[in-house]
Amino acid sequence: MLKKYVRQLNPIQENKIEPIVKVQKLYEADTKAAFDMERVIVSAAGGPKFTSKLIRNSDKVGERIAKKLKLKGLGGSMPKNTYPASKEWNKYFAPGKAKGSTLTPKTDIIIGKKKVSVKTGDAVLMSGEAKEATATFYTAMDNTGTVSDAVKKLRNHIDNLLPSTDMTKYGIKGSKTDLVQAGKFAEVEILKKADEAHHAFKEDMRAVFANSPDFSREFTFEAMTGKVKFGGNDGTADHFLVTDYEGLKPTIHKVTSSSDAYVGKIMKYVNPDVTFKSGSKKVTKDGVETKTGYYTFWSAVKVGVKMVIEEEIRNGDLLTEGILDIVKRGFAKAVSWVKNFFQKIYNLISKSYKTLLEFMVLEPEVTFNNKISWPN
Repeated sequence: MLKKYVRQLNPIQENKIEPIVKVQKLYEADTKAAFDMERVIVSAAGGPKFTSKLIRNSDKVGERIAKKLKLKGLGGSMPKNTYPASKEWNKYFAPGKAKGSTLTPKTDIIIGKKKVSVKTGDAVLMSGEAKEATATFYTAMDNTGTVSDAVKKLRNHIDNLLPSTDMTKYGIKGSKTDLVQAGKFAEVEILKKADEAHHAFKEDMRAVFANSPDFSREFTFEAMTGKVKFGGNDGTADHFLVTDYEGLKPTIHKVTSSSDAYVGKIMKYVNPDVTFKSGSKKVTKDGVETKTGYYTFWSAVKVGVKMVIEEEIRNGDLLTEGILDIVKRGFAKAVSWVKNFFQKIYNLISKSYKTLLEFMVLEPEVTFNNKISWPN
């Protein structure tokens, strides 16, 4: 009955864009605008002419920036898309080499002799790849010059390996069978102490990074400039130009050392932190996991202790001495063997944090703020 009085309403047709698509479009637009800004500055400094369709009055903006920062007439160009990594950097990517986004230069534009990183608004510090962060960590730590202190801490833990020789709870008395059992007990007890030493060293390392301004500064400097990564080639940035898209208050900062003031500003935003997990000393080559052939902390302790203890038990004479005497001697010789072994390799593991942590079978896990609002 009501049909003749009711008119069907067609739904309003909306061009809806899903949130994730909106974010993607905004990101792409921002990235293109940032790239345009780089070309605008190069043009204003005397490089190839360029006018942006994304930046309003881009010619005037470029002129304003170039005049304010005294870049006019210096000439400018864009860097290559990638630059080769240094030998020093590539060792952190063994058995292969650094590749992909880690080879993207820190330099955005080249003005005269200045290799400039341009920052407009929020911008990432470096590639988000885990290996990139790990390589930056090792570089930063070696630059702090504290590896020898870390090795001394390890030496102290090794010097305190000698365990208790209380075997009463095991019911060990005086037979040959009991002597063999005592030998196994000795191995277990020393390995327990070794585990305690390993854990204590891991805590030492954690404490080193918990409140270390030197580490934060070195990490930030390498992440900003790529000085070690690119070995000083044109991929290494040595100036940071910060501006908005109107070019009203541009600034430029020379950064060639971790002690430079602008590094101190940025490190407060980066706030790097490190934890450690126990890993396994293997590498993947051609898709197959293989052992490296290097001794690690655990392989050294286990091989040495087992060898020495078994020899003492085998040669022990229950007719002339008691089990406790044999085990004590075994303890002392096993610990002495471990200490002597460490003495021989101290120089090797003192070369870098990488060799030290690989020997201790510890893998760093680095966290930091990667997207930064770059201050003027």
